[in-house]
Amino acid sequence: MNGWSALALLLALAAALALRVPRLNSRPLHNDEAVNAVKVSELWLHGRYAYDPDEYHGPTLHYATLPFLWLSGPRDSSQLEDSTLRLAPVFFGVGLILLLLLFADGLGYPSIGWAALFTAVSPAMVFYSRYFIHEMPLVFFTALTLGAGWRYRQTRRSRWAIVAGTGIGLMFATKETFVITLAAMGLAGFATTLWSRGQLLRMARAKLETVLGPSRDVSPAPHFARPDGTFPWRHAGLALLAAVVVWLLFFTSFGTHGSGPADSLRTYLPWMKRAGGHSPHIHPWSFYLERLLWFHPVKGPAWSEGLILALAGVGASVSILGRRSRLHCFLAFYTVILTGAYCLISYKTPWCLLSFLHGLILLAGVGATTLIEFFRRRTARFFILATLVGLTSQLAWQAWRASFVYPADRRNPYAYAQTVPDLLKLVQKAEALARVAPAGHEIPVKVIALGHDYWPLPWYLRRFKNLGCFEKLPANPFAPIVIVSSNLDARLDEKSDRKWVMTGLSELRPGNFLELYVELELWKKYVETLPRERD
Repeated sequence: MNGWSALALLLALAAALALRVPRLNSRPLHNDEAVNAVKVSELWLHGRYAYDPDEYHGPTLHYATLPFLWLSGPRDSSQLEDSTLRLAPVFFGVGLILLLLLFADGLGYPSIGWAALFTAVSPAMVFYSRYFIHEMPLVFFTALTLGAGWRYRQTRRSRWAIVAGTGIGLMFATKETFVITLAAMGLAGFATTLWSRGQLLRMARAKLETVLGPSRDVSPAPHFARPDGTFPWRHAGLALLAAVVVWLLFFTSFGTHGSGPADSLRTYLPWMKRAGGHSPHIHPWSFYLERLLWFHPVKGPAWSEGLILALAGVGASVSILGRRSRLHCFLAFYTVILTGAYCLISYKTPWCLLSFLHGLILLAGVGATTLIEFFRRRTARFFILATLVGLTSQLAWQAWRASFVYPADRRNPYAYAQTVPDLLKLVQKAEALARVAPAGHEIPVKVIALGHDYWPLPWYLRRFKNLGCFEKLPANPFAPIVIVSSNLDARLDEKSDRKWVMTGLSELRPGNFLELYVELELWKKYVETLPRERD
């Protein structure tokens, strides 16, 4: 590694930490984060975790969060801060930069340096590194699998086969969508083999050289077969064994949940229905690319990671058509296949784009290096370098704006079904009511909304010992404190002859409102504690 590449890597790590660590509580928990918070608290406090195949993901995020909970100091979940929960995704987001070193001899250190910078400042990478969901661990374990696979191809050492198998097992134990990534890897490997052997490749290279001139020749990596033509069955067996062991350990909750492995396979039945269109998260094929390429809401700022996409296009072109290593060619096919797969699947949530964005960033590193090396004169190279640095700084500014200025704003392309900060005022009011109630946090509270559409309230109201959550209006909806979705038309004040009062309307998510009903006598006690205006 030369000095410039080392400097780029250090700058990337510094930028990654600066954009990911501060003010991790800048927005309230998303409903998915709150569900994960409840499950990890159960694991942390009681040592219990059981994988649920319906609507939930794998266990690695929860187990990876435990060390941060042990070191943070809280004694129970009531003292647990949102920022502490988000430290594990930060760790994986920063660690993703270090994993780039596994690809250095295949892509070249300059390309790795640029990829590190793009990873550090990509608005999507930064925003979801501060998000307590499974996506960043999945991308990290994917990078580990790809990197270990490349190291094995270069060295033929069994330890890299074991690491690659472990990576696959961790991907499986993180999120069900790992099968899409694994399929893209397999198809890309097949396509790379066909492409590198075909006459079409030689013709395409010849045409490229007439435009760009002779390209640098990087010796291809060896095929899967050994020099004697045999397949490395022993190493493949070790990789498979490592994957199976990791899969069993995590899904059995380290031997305490016997049905976990079967549930990890059974989960694909409901997930296939969602992918096929049976979900509220159905979006057109262009959903991801619109957020990455150009997103400009009304009365909001413009967002674009077009620099990464444009450079990735350059990187993919030279990787397939130029005389590059098989790693270049594989990454190009892999990224194109994975991007296409996610665009074709109807079920879409914006954080899923991280899986193929990681590949785009690797190719963007290749593209940036290609552009700089294309020009022979120093002045031209300096101009291209300065332009790339300026545009990369603009990405960093967008990342800061997304995470610190618009973290919960619908005008942020990555804030999807995000909890509105106004909800925390409702939680504060409930806490104030508990302080004046004789029963304190033993006071009964009912939260009512259709289809579990009340999260993250169960997490934020976790101090209340008698909290009941309902998916529809129960026969007896009354409790000293009742929080009910406005679309249920509860009208508890009218139905109780004004023994309950509707004290406010709060927004849970954009367009989703909650009504707060309080028993009249309790509300009077609360009002008496409010500061009086001076005459």
